[in-house]
Amino acid sequence: MSITNNDETTASASPTPGEPNHLRRAIIIWAVLSVIGIAIAIPLGSFVLPAGASSLVNSDDFSLIMLTALAIPVALFVFVFLGYSMIVFRVKERPTEDAIPLKPRPGLQIGWMGITGVLCLFLVIYGLMAFYQEAVAAPASPVIIQVTGQQWLWTFHYPQYNASSQEQAIELPVNRPVEFQVTSKDVLHGFAIRALGIRVDANPGETTTTPIVTPNQVGDYAVVCVELCGLYHSYMWSAVHVVDESTFDSWIVSQGGHT
Repeated sequence: MSITNNDETTASASPTPGEPNHLRRAIIIWAVLSVIGIAIAIPLGSFVLPAGASSLVNSDDFSLIMLTALAIPVALFVFVFLGYSMIVFRVKERPTEDAIPLKPRPGLQIGWMGITGVLCLFLVIYGLMAFYQEAVAAPASPVIIQVTGQQWLWTFHYPQYNASSQEQAIELPVNRPVEFQVTSKDVLHGFAIRALGIRVDANPGETTTTPIVTPNQVGDYAVVCVELCGLYHSYMWSAVHVVDESTFDSWIVSQGGHT
């Protein structure tokens, strides 16, 4: 392999007259695809995500759609430049010489670190503000439900009513705040009610309290385990029934409690 001097290397790196500006082309393709992707993702999110039954899940859905929209141009930045390079600069024969070595540019490094740093800072501030708003807006005297996970079922106790669910199901009164106190008897489980925006780990020997949530839609939903906990993990689910106040009171009495 012949060795060239710096002037020859620089000359070979310069585009020949009439050669298209590949960087500009790639950026235009990236920008167009990003706009199209975001325009599709935002309305599509409302159809893909299941219907919610609380204001908390509406906040979660907004966060998912917003973060997806932000992730599209970031992902396309990588895919477009990779795909463009593979298509435009491909050669049929085996290369006979090394490519021009890439040298890091301080401006590019600072810009990349700065953009990713700002995005991370935005996500931290956004999450803290959302958590603060939930904590401040939390109503007093919620219905307390003590949730215990074990291989492979959930049990539910209502200490205020001295009642435990005999059906391994949760009964919730509509338009009343609810707080879940979650723990585990054996291994790590994940307590999640997607329709209410609830998702928290059930840790052995520890109790984790969820944000207070208020169900606002009568209907039937589901509790699922979202942490791989053993052989029958996929069968570890229970029903959630959001009912009117009188139905809830009757259910409490039927489970041996008092209203």
